Amino acid sequence: MRPFSILLIHTQHAIQRIGTGVYRKHLRYAPLTMPTLAALVPADLPATIRVVDEMVEEVPLDATPDLVGLTAITSASTRAYELAAHFKARGATVVMGGIHASLLPDEALEHVDAVVRGLAERSWPRLLRDYCAGTLQRVYEESPADPPVTIAVPDRRQIKRERYIANNTVEMSRGCTKRCDFCVTHELHADYLTKDVDQTLAEIRSFRGPLSGKLITFLDPNVIGNVPFARRFFTALTRLRKWWVGCVSIDLLRHEGLLDLLVASGAKGFLIGFESLDQQALDSVNKSFSVTEEYLAAIELFHRRGVMVQGSFVFGFDSDTPETFDKTVDFIIRAKIELPQFTIFTPFPGTAAFRRLDAAGRILHRDWSLYNGHNVVFQPQQLTPQQLQDGVRAVWERTYSLPNIVRRLAGPPYLPKIPALLSNLNFRRFMRRVHAGR
Repeated sequence: MRPFSILLIHTQHAIQRIGTGVYRKHLRYAPLTMPTLAALVPADLPATIRVVDEMVEEVPLDATPDLVGLTAITSASTRAYELAAHFKARGATVVMGGIHASLLPDEALEHVDAVVRGLAERSWPRLLRDYCAGTLQRVYEESPADPPVTIAVPDRRQIKRERYIANNTVEMSRGCTKRCDFCVTHELHADYLTKDVDQTLAEIRSFRGPLSGKLITFLDPNVIGNVPFARRFFTALTRLRKWWVGCVSIDLLRHEGLLDLLVASGAKGFLIGFESLDQQALDSVNKSFSVTEEYLAAIELFHRRGVMVQGSFVFGFDSDTPETFDKTVDFIIRAKIELPQFTIFTPFPGTAAFRRLDAAGRILHRDWSLYNGHNVVFQPQQLTPQQLQDGVRAVWERTYSLPNIVRRLAGPPYLPKIPALLSNLNFRRFMRRVHAGR
């Protein structure tokens, strides 16, 4: 079997891409998709592997790899197709996986030689063996008859750690038990999968350095998606005396003792998808497990327990009006949410939201590069597209004004406020660049 070279590219939208983007180190986290694919290359195959994340390095366009693997979310899919055309012209076989290709495989196959849908743990090694045998298929995916997959451990040698503020990234589960109609997670991973507890703890123990080895960033869509597993995992994590940040759903407080356990295990920051202060909006997108009346008390409790809050809010729900913007900013300042982030409602292809709005004739276009959360791609119900665009820009500007940054960061928890301040200043710069000229 002849040796061959593999180039794995994590494609990024122009906003995040080095050279054209506005992300700085304090907004970067190390993705694990391509390091995981690198780890899944069978040891008996004579392959050399290079991983490139466009967020932190340029793609080597002058390279001549034998096989190119691409992954892309929807907003980066047009970039992936551009790279596919480039490397195919240089003689490479090009394959693609990730969210967009998994949900729109027929579109992706117009640009690449093969698509990996969903999980790659079994499909990617099978693709590689077929490639070596000259029997490459067009689509690779899990079969319902296959036994449950085991989440692979990434090859961390492929991560350029010094280029990310969050470089100790960990995945202890995949999928989400919630079914929000605008989210791609449950469309991509129908089941909630968990990694072996001891295996994940071994990964975490491998992180070194008095400071760099202390803070862990979980990439899971919801670290409490399976509560019994979460109790086992975070009980074990407590012994390592680490700090961590990760995504949780606001309903964690309905599980007795769970917040206490998360705090004891080192929780220092929660990313929570509040999305809206209007219960009608949440109910309309199958997110009734979030109760807006509980938001303020929950945030205050998190702060008293030493946990900062990164809150996600979405604008463009059918019940949103021009008054929604100021109401949301007022709440964020009152609640002292340390790191709020705002996006425009985006009906990603393959989701229930897209199907619903498409059936109603409300999808404005299919330029996937604009499906990035910062552009209006559908017709809102009670706002014009321009009102929605302008309203979100005003929310960013008001929330991230210097006086309001100070107001939001005043009060407990006090320990992590310097990193929070740096992140706020980077977000302030980032969004000013994103909204420039609008």
